[in-house]
Amino acid sequence: MKITPQIEALYLRFLSNEITEAELNRLLDYFNVAESADLHTLIEAELLDVDDEYHGNENLDRHLNNIHHIISASIDAADEKPRTVRLQPAFKSLLKIAASILVVLSIGYLGYTYLFKQADILPGRSLATLKLSNGHEINLDTLANQAIATVNGVQITKLAGDRIVYTHVNAVSDTNSYLQTITTPLGGKYKVTLTDGTQVVLNSGSTLTFPIGFNQAQRRVTLSGEAYFEVSKDAEHPFVVSSGRERITVLGTKFNISAYPDDDFISTALLEGKVNCLDVNTNSNLILHPGEAALIQNNQLSKSTVDVSDMAAWQQGFFAFENEELAVVMKRLSRWYQLDVDYTSIPEKRIYARINMQENLTTVLDMLSITSGLKFKIEGRRVTVMK
Repeated sequence: MKITPQIEALYLRFLSNEITEAELNRLLDYFNVAESADLHTLIEAELLDVDDEYHGNENLDRHLNNIHHIISASIDAADEKPRTVRLQPAFKSLLKIAASILVVLSIGYLGYTYLFKQADILPGRSLATLKLSNGHEINLDTLANQAIATVNGVQITKLAGDRIVYTHVNAVSDTNSYLQTITTPLGGKYKVTLTDGTQVVLNSGSTLTFPIGFNQAQRRVTLSGEAYFEVSKDAEHPFVVSSGRERITVLGTKFNISAYPDDDFISTALLEGKVNCLDVNTNSNLILHPGEAALIQNNQLSKSTVDVSDMAAWQQGFFAFENEELAVVMKRLSRWYQLDVDYTSIPEKRIYARINMQENLTTVLDMLSITSGLKFKIEGRRVTVMK
């Protein structure tokens, strides 16, 4: 990331003790991603000024050793007055050295809930791999708006953004035997329109297997992970989703299923219509109505009244945590930000928060810290919860 006039202006405001909190955040974000050569160019002039001031000064080493104490003092000041960042005028000359050394050493943002903010971790994005019925795999994020293939009378098209669409172009007798698989990696999300018009949004770390077209009594798909469905109505051809030990049967409806293999539960939340939930292990079943959720856990199938809009908020770009266990919250974050979470450090805590999924990780953890009173330590992609 090259130096811009805006970055230079922010740096000068920093050294003149006029920078605001928001401006400091932007400057330090630049420090984290800039090339070393660009950083040296940015600070060279100020270092020369400082060198003239301190040339031959035997106390320079002592001043440099005190830099971290000044940094700590500025953090305390920021905690006391979170809306602005002000440093004492007496530190002006030493601040120039401190700021430059911070850059050179790549010491990141010393924030309100972290001791060190490393290069920020970006949120997930539209990523998926499509495996065709012939075994050929396509990385969808490398494709432009274009037709991908035509298989047995069905055209597969990649639309601009994050969706693939299956469309009948010729009448054929057999499409169910041509299975397709779309997989989102951790940190990925993608949308699919099936040949019957059903809309599916896949969350990160999920896989959907489906026929290229539906021409049998039931429209069957298989899910591993989490997906939001808006099923096209067809009274004569029920839509069936198999996800682990659960089987959902619907005619036309909107619902969300979370069935990750590494979770100890499967949950289904119904927004519209009516669905039948079957636990294939125990052969028990129940009917869901809008505003209800089914849960399979500990060999039991149960249902409850919930705010189903929160359970499906992820497909609209939000984390919605309503009295959610912190361990569950961190697992959801780990899938979206590709984190290694230290679950042994997580206390029993319930979280209430609604957060935009396009925020960088540190912003998300800042918000969780405010609502929970906890602190979070980031080391690379490993996150530890600190009481």
